[in-house]
Amino acid sequence: MSGPKVSVVVPAFNQSGFLREALTSALTQSMTDLEVIVVDDGSTDDTRAVCASFSDPRLRYVYQPNDGTMGIGARNHAMLMAQGEWIAPLDQDDRWAADKLRRQLAAVAGDAVVGAVFCRVRFIGASGEATGEQAGPLPHGDVLHLLLAANRYYVSSGMFRRALLPKMGMPNESVSIGDWYLWLSVARHAHVAVLDDVLADYRLHPQGFQVAQRSAGDYRFWFDHWRFAQAASTRVHPDCRECQQALSTLRRTISDQQLQVARNAWRRGDFSATARQALGCAWRARPTWLGEPVVAWRRAMQLARAAARGAWARMLS
Repeated sequence: MSGPKVSVVVPAFNQSGFLREALTSALTQSMTDLEVIVVDDGSTDDTRAVCASFSDPRLRYVYQPNDGTMGIGARNHAMLMAQGEWIAPLDQDDRWAADKLRRQLAAVAGDAVVGAVFCRVRFIGASGEATGEQAGPLPHGDVLHLLLAANRYYVSSGMFRRALLPKMGMPNESVSIGDWYLWLSVARHAHVAVLDDVLADYRLHPQGFQVAQRSAGDYRFWFDHWRFAQAASTRVHPDCRECQQALSTLRRTISDQQLQVARNAWRRGDFSATARQALGCAWRARPTWLGEPVVAWRRAMQLARAAARGAWARMLS
């Protein structure tokens, strides 16, 4: 017996109020040949009860102890359970238009080269109110080099062929930006298609991942990018100049941002471990300006001025 056409994978943790809406949007898709797999990552709210309230046999609920990977491990768990030809990630606080899956499948029907398809997203608030739409062009085709420099897609907007999993492997659970790594892994082995319509809602709210990541501080935010860059280096084409240039651009951005973290801290007279860690991350990123004496000297002088200003401020306080 063959599996369903699409496996919808949903990592869930302590956001049952949003989860019901997400699951409803999946189970009421106009394309009905699907399964929905929810992996509960150790929730302490009524996530289990919300899932049990759906009588639809296509919904599967699995509990696991919280693994500390902010949903990456739970999504991996769900993907390993998937039986569909396509895997469609859906975050617990996002939702889909009723015809998202049908239209995406129709857009790639008969095209064996395409391994993933994306749509545009609308941004919504905690109560579901629209706050804007994703802007700019969505790249398609061979997008590996573009994805090495920056993520271009929202996780709930995409779907990819399950047959790619043995080639690409599971997203690394030590990489905090798991959706970016997932799409990069897909793009390493297949072309990408785009349906340039808004078919998914991406929710921005105080408990969301992006807000939590930013609230942890700029050092942690850019350290997460550094961990991604380290993992991404294993996904590049061997001896590919474009891959190396894209990674170099990303590393330079990370280094510059971490230097800014250190400068801002030192100007305030904050010589704590975080500032030192930011400097260490900036150095490990090996930015290209290390080979540019003028730029390197300018960076060093900026740090020195920040340190002098902060030290003077502490003496006067």
